[in-house]
Formats: sequence, structure tokens, C-alpha cells
Amino acid sequence: MRPKLTRDRADRAALAARIAAIGGFVALIVVLLEIATGAPISWLGDLALIAMTLAIGPMMLGSYELGGVTPLWPSRLSLAGGIAGTVVWSMIQLAALAGIVPSNGGAPDSGVRLVADVALIVVGLWLTGAPPLAGPWLPSRLRWLGALSGLAFVLVGLGPIIGGDRTIGVIGGLGYVILFPIWAFLMARVFRTQAARAS
Repeated sequence: MRPKLTRDRADRAALAARIAAIGGFVALIVVLLEIATGAPISWLGDLALIAMTLAIGPMMLGSYELGGVTPLWPSRLSLAGGIAGTVVWSMIQLAALAGIVPSNGGAPDSGVRLVADVALIVVGLWLTGAPPLAGPWLPSRLRWLGALSGLAFVLVGLGPIIGGDRTIGVIGGLGYVILFPIWAFLMARVFRTQAARAS
């Protein structure tokens, strides 16, 4: 049996969704500024993406507690894998920013960077599958927008593994910093509505 969504948990999920949306939008702005000015500020975009990704965990938990059509144990395994993916990817990205994880030099990712790519794919798979299987609390348009966002995460993770094909990364990146933040922003409204009902 899933735990019942409380007002506090729904509020936390709504806050996390807002943080995820803001993080994605900030990352997009940083990319555009870098293209326009050439300023070396990619580290700021990386930090925004880390905040965005970590915020997905509480969103996953809120979605799990609101329920769906997936049986309990597969839902729990999916939740655990998704949250683990957000943490693993974020920790490796922080280590890369600190210079602990070396650059791949343009070659296909391996070692720790490959682990980060797989973690991001796991997050993407959760996003691809969980929204379409959510209960009636999630509007239809958000189910499919969430799934498309998830596919973008998967492509962003696959790009460095395959190496050499920038098309996959560009297509995935657009969904990563445009579709997903829009979905997260709309999900914040859904969680706020559920918080009001929980109270």
C-alpha cells in the first residue's frame, strides 16, 4: 500500500517542481548567453542542471504517493531506481565541476562518466514511464509531456555513450532544458492542487 500524500509532502513536491523548472530555465539562459557572448559561464549552467536533477527526486516521491496503475512493488523499484539515478548523476557532475572527474576529451564516455550517463538514462526512463501510468490526478497532456521529457533525458545520456553523433545530444538537449522545465512548472501547479485537497 502506498503512503497517503499529506499536505507537507505535496507542498515539498510542488516546491521541488518549481526548483526543477527554474534550474532548467537558468541552464537554457546560460547556454544562450554563452553562444551570444562567448563568456565562460558553463559552470553556472551545470550547477543549475544539478539543482534541477536533484529536485526530480521529491517530484518522483509525490507522484508515487498520488498513485497510478502500476502494481506496488514495480512502482517502489522504479521510484528507488529513479531517485538513485538523480543522486548518482548529480554527485558525479559535482565531482566533474570540482575537477575530480576528468574530461573525456571528446571520446565516448567510460568509467565514472559512463556511470553518470547510465544514471541519467534511468531518470529518463522513469520520466518516460511514470507519467503515462499515473492515476487520474495527472491530466492527459502532462502525461505525454512528461514522457517526451523523459525521452530527452535518455537521449542526453545516450549521446556521450555513443560518441560522435551530436544530433542525438542536440535533440535531447532541447527537450532537457525546454520541455522538461515546462513540464516541471506545470507539475508544480498539479502538486499545489493536491496539497490543497490533502489539507
